[in-house]
Amino acid sequence: MNRLLENLSPSRLIRRFKEKDESYNIKFQMPGLSKDDVKITIEDGMLFIRGEHKDEEEGSDDDEFWSAATYGYYNTSLMLPEDAKVEEIKAEMKDGVLHVVIPKDETKKKQIKEVHVG
Repeated sequence: MNRLLENLSPSRLIRRFKEKDESYNIKFQMPGLSKDDVKITIEDGMLFIRGEHKDEEEGSDDDEFWSAATYGYYNTSLMLPEDAKVEEIKAEMKDGVLHVVIPKDETKKKQIKEVHVG
């Protein structure tokens, strides 16, 4: 579990992490972004999440002209755990929150053996 989060810090993205028996579930707060603004890729055991949002607005009131621009950029990566089913990772964006589900591969379950201390 620590390997999954080692490259993710609160300063990069606000996230919530939950490990279940069948999957790792992560939620990222990405206000102002839509699913079209977010790109997720997997390369060499790493999950990359990038998002960018640009919004420009112009207008005029009476004799005054005004302009406003907002910009948001998200970029993070995390190392996938060894038991991740890479081909089945799913993501969904809803109300500014990105939900990522990383299913676990039961055949790659960790072998834990207790060693006697003498």
